[in-house]
Amino acid sequence: MDTETPQQKYLNETFGLADSELTEIRAELHRHNLDHMSVSGSEARILQFLVRATGVKKIVEVGMLFGYSALALAKVLPDDGQIWSLEKNPVNFAIAQKFFARFDAGKKVCALSGDAADLLSDIEVEGPFDMVFIDADKAGYVKYLDWAERNVRPGGYIVGDNTFLFGAFWGETRDRQIGEKQIAVMKEFNARLADPKKYNSTLIPTVEGLTIAQKL
Repeated sequence: MDTETPQQKYLNETFGLADSELTEIRAELHRHNLDHMSVSGSEARILQFLVRATGVKKIVEVGMLFGYSALALAKVLPDDGQIWSLEKNPVNFAIAQKFFARFDAGKKVCALSGDAADLLSDIEVEGPFDMVFIDADKAGYVKYLDWAERNVRPGGYIVGDNTFLFGAFWGETRDRQIGEKQIAVMKEFNARLADPKKYNSTLIPTVEGLTIAQKL
């Protein structure tokens, strides 16, 4: 995460994850200057809350990075739960694999390397899924939503991170290169999940925005 505001610092100190294994991954992200690419501890706790409160067992994650969110989710899955986590970057994938191999919760992670479109097609046979968590290339959010809508069970959840698009909606890109296509895609993503005829949904105003929708 970028430089924390007092509010962010309080959230992460109070509602973050005091977990030594996840702290190791966070330290590795910091060494690679990728803190801002991962969910924060307090955001991971929101995801854990959702899993615990709703009995989620089968999760698909699009965008693994170093495995921080995947491991956080795996830690609260039941013994028969599983998360299929997808990562295109081979360097990120290799680092995440090392963490999954070291920690017990990693046994619940099926880590897959490659293009998300191909991998999502391959794992459809494992569905329907209880939850799809999207935290990958922002221009791809609508195509990932298309897949999630077909493969999440009724009553299941579609969750998207960074759905404020780093402030691009109101002209604050925080030094990120955000194009018009990405803005249009994210607005469509949020608008579709806001449809009360299809979803019970909300956008939690975390720093980056976290959209949560339950499929009706």
